[in-house]
Amino acid sequence: MGAISIPNALYIKYEEELDSIIKSSTLHWTSYSGYKPIYNNIKTIIHRVMLKYPLIKMNVISFDINKIEKNSAPIKSNIEDIIDRTIYTKFPERVVYGLLRKYGKDTFVNAQVFIEHDHTYEAKKYDLKVEMFHQLNIQSIYRGENFKVNQVGYLSKQSTFGIELADLLLGMVRTIILNERPTSKRSAEKNKLVMELLLDGNCGFLDFAKSITLYEWNEYSNELKAIPFEKYIDVFVSSNMF
Repeated sequence: MGAISIPNALYIKYEEELDSIIKSSTLHWTSYSGYKPIYNNIKTIIHRVMLKYPLIKMNVISFDINKIEKNSAPIKSNIEDIIDRTIYTKFPERVVYGLLRKYGKDTFVNAQVFIEHDHTYEAKKYDLKVEMFHQLNIQSIYRGENFKVNQVGYLSKQSTFGIELADLLLGMVRTIILNERPTSKRSAEKNKLVMELLLDGNCGFLDFAKSITLYEWNEYSNELKAIPFEKYIDVFVSSNMF
């Protein structure tokens, strides 16, 4: 699960150009198989945004569903949907909160949060956009942080480039972490494109990827633990160089 932050002025700068791309083609990293028009569109989006990569931040949480199920066992009798609530409300709130905090006492951040629409975020007893709006603003007060969330909303696929960008980047991060030996044309093409972007000295993707904050939550930890994502990048590049 991941989130990216982009300054509003930068978003507006690229919105018209990149929205025209994402609205004219379907970009799903899970189904990417090297098709040339999709390849070109992905590279255009990544290259354009990475021109200003120091202004873009990304947080990722890698969690173990087995641990969630184990920890929830004593509580499920009281809260039947506790597993879904943990995955679809708590983790999204934490990954976004990490992008908003620690900006310094003389800076105040006004944020708008947009989530790719998925009905799993809108259950009978909870709605992520409502939960996140309240919890993030409460966190700002409780932690003494200098941010305010003005809006949390859902956006559908192909509605704006930010949703597609987050989806692409999260898919690429997952490809790097798993570092699977290609067993199909699809997996081979994914590895090939990620390598191409990482090794492109004119792109900025490598420096951006190194700046990603990766948190792991698994059977070995009871809290979100920051892991140097650069180590994953090193292993991925070493494995796919030859």
